Amino acid sequence: MDTQHVTTMPGTDRDTSLPFPSLDGQTLQAYNQLVATLYSGLHDNTGFQSFFNAFQQHFKALQGGILGVTSNPQRMVYGWTFGYPEGFEEWYINSDLPEKDEALTRYIQLPPRQFDSFLRGDDSRTILEILGPESRAWAEAVGMGDSAGMLVTRENDTNVVFMANRHQDFGPYTDGELLQMNLLAPHIENAVALHLKLYQSNSDNENLAMALNHVNKPLMVFNALGSIAQANDAARNLLTHTGNLFIGDDQRLHSSDKRLSRKLHDAISTSIVHSHKGHLDTRTLFIRNGPERLAICLTPLVAESVENNGVLAELFSFDTELVPDLQRMQTLFQCTPAEAAVAAALIQGQGAGAIAEEKQISVHTARQHIKNLLAKNGYRKQTELVAMLVRALG
Repeated sequence: MDTQHVTTMPGTDRDTSLPFPSLDGQTLQAYNQLVATLYSGLHDNTGFQSFFNAFQQHFKALQGGILGVTSNPQRMVYGWTFGYPEGFEEWYINSDLPEKDEALTRYIQLPPRQFDSFLRGDDSRTILEILGPESRAWAEAVGMGDSAGMLVTRENDTNVVFMANRHQDFGPYTDGELLQMNLLAPHIENAVALHLKLYQSNSDNENLAMALNHVNKPLMVFNALGSIAQANDAARNLLTHTGNLFIGDDQRLHSSDKRLSRKLHDAISTSIVHSHKGHLDTRTLFIRNGPERLAICLTPLVAESVENNGVLAELFSFDTELVPDLQRMQTLFQCTPAEAAVAAALIQGQGAGAIAEEKQISVHTARQHIKNLLAKNGYRKQTELVAMLVRALG
């Protein structure tokens, strides 16, 4: 490629007479391989991971991914990521950081299919000078040197962003690397659009609906974008009865309470991330509704084809005024009367602190009872124990 392109990066004041560099044959070959890897994920149902691996190696990227982000508030609702430490996505989803993330804000404001970076090849500055306190703390901890990204598309009020952070040891992204990224940009857009269509496909929904309706308990299935693929009649009836939760026009689960909506969406998004990583941990949300308490158990679904990954939601309604059958709980969970009383409190959504206060015991004793329940029933995590208790008694 001998032709040189004169261009202006958005928001920059550098001399527009300076051309982008051309690509040599070796670099062009590497670019073509990136494009091939990107599209191969559609063919063999591996998603974006192979492309991420190749991108990370070619551009010496530290971490990044493709993120679906709502506009107001700015929240991550789904995504495919690479390079982050274990548990980062869950922490990020459930924090306020997306609303303060300068990188997300910057890339969302770009024209679609146009990569930009923070430093734009200027090695006399550092990204830490540009970022706010919250982002700066994270960037400093991981040794971030630069970040590049683009707005891929806007889909149903969700901005889809591709971003790639880089370690300071490799310096800022160069003009040549940004040129390559911008050549990749329309291919990334095409691949993401095709993936979104696969995830939104209703081809299996009729069979799924029939299967769910054969089960009497309320069930919902969320697809990999956080939308409801199907909800059986029992689930819809329960939502109508509670009046506190509803399925919106965007096919997401909402609450009239904005804080609860955010809690729901964060939990669903976290479970979606876990489905992509093959983690099957169930988490349970508890929602008060007058004299009733609604429990929602969210379990990641890992399918043979990644576009069928998602989340199973089981809904349970409890009357908070009913006295639990502690003797039955002792038999079911092989526990003492004191441990059964703690198990009953866990089903009501209480933590160790609230249990200690209600039972007038120390927090240490409450936690020890929980540890005993875990050990006796073969669970490692409290979230798994709570889900088991809810399912057994719901």
